[in-house]
Amino acid sequence: MAEPGEPLTERELEILRYVATGASNKEIAHRLHISTNTVKVHLRNIFTKLEVVSRTEATMVAVRRGWVAVSEVRTVSEEEELAPEAPPAPTAAGAVPAPEPPLPWYRRVVLIAAALVAVAALALAWPRPVPSAPPAAGLLPSRSEVVAAGAGRSPESRWVERAQMPTRRAWLAATAWERRLLAIGGETPEGPSDAVEIYDPTTDTWTRGAPKPTPAAYIGAAVLGGRVFVPGGCTGEGTALSVLEVYDPAADTWTTAAPLPRPLCGYALAVHGDRMYLFGGTDGRQYLDTVYAYDPQADHWEERASVPVAQALAAAAPLGDEVYVVGGYRAGQEQTTCAVYNPARDTWSACPSLTLPRGGLGLVPFGGQLYAVGGGGWGGYLGFNERYDPAQALWMPVETPLLGNWQGMGVALVDLTIYAVGGYSDDYLSLNLAFEPLPFRIFIPATER
Repeated sequence: MAEPGEPLTERELEILRYVATGASNKEIAHRLHISTNTVKVHLRNIFTKLEVVSRTEATMVAVRRGWVAVSEVRTVSEEEELAPEAPPAPTAAGAVPAPEPPLPWYRRVVLIAAALVAVAALALAWPRPVPSAPPAAGLLPSRSEVVAAGAGRSPESRWVERAQMPTRRAWLAATAWERRLLAIGGETPEGPSDAVEIYDPTTDTWTRGAPKPTPAAYIGAAVLGGRVFVPGGCTGEGTALSVLEVYDPAADTWTTAAPLPRPLCGYALAVHGDRMYLFGGTDGRQYLDTVYAYDPQADHWEERASVPVAQALAAAAPLGDEVYVVGGYRAGQEQTTCAVYNPARDTWSACPSLTLPRGGLGLVPFGGQLYAVGGGGWGGYLGFNERYDPAQALWMPVETPLLGNWQGMGVALVDLTIYAVGGYSDDYLSLNLAFEPLPFRIFIPATER
């Protein structure tokens, strides 16, 4: 019988690597020419030895210990997420059925040849997506770059679906105001949007606000002094903007403020104290490492110490006296970067990297921790979100509502609930998903005695 902490066998390591790619028990059994019951027995032993209770947790352990490369991880299959069942009961003769014998070599050759012919035919017949004009001169991802397989709903997720956003879109700005969620701008199938839609969690309804004067995508929004500041963004032609537009939700009106020091979109945005901070992004010609701080009282921009990595589509959020800048996208690759900015000292320090690369993600603080939501699509297939605990300096897996590719959603904390709206996953989404984080739980796997 397996014991906690006991080393994995070669066969168990082989099965764990398949689990990390998202393979189901049936798929693993087929690839290794063993029965599904044999796979379940191995998984039970793996879970016991690693002291985990799910396929997601087992995958995280494999990544941390270097048994599986991050690039190999796609998603952990939710088909059999919980601990596998016990081994099969003995037959009438008292013996456990033997593993299924492997196919003869000639049958394997025939099956492989047939599969190759089918794949070739499918590749020829599969409809090619029409490439859209990549924004910001190709520095940000075009829709045609997203991995073909879209996201699927996670059956075990505690995320709850609310009334859908009226306009399906991605790369929008989302922020909280007066216990409401504001969704502003973004990219739709027709191009950049000027839509302003306001969600009231109490009534689970959406209303429309005055449209944004300049339609734009790849934007963020910050609430300062009861007003919503929306800087820059990208046009449909990929041109970065320097405009700073200000929305007054109480009056439902728009005005303008001091423009950005340079055109900018795809930045990370966070509010700390009474100022708004923009990190990185692109001006349409290059990735930037610039940091700009905006003072709404003086209506003035100030350049601060540069972010360590020049990139776009990172996410930023305040935590205590500092601001964390996480993930990002650069030249077709999502990033695992994590850096900490101290506004008072205008200095940077390092923090542990994300477990998986993420770009176009959302980041919100809750309960003294950070929650990274989504951000997959170009370099990988994500099966979990992540939570950062500064006390342990560790990123840990958190359930996701969508398994697969999901980026460019708007994420905001309204009261004690994290909301994620819209985004892109093989199409533009109008989903409105809510998540109430629970206190940290310790899982103790059951073992036989």
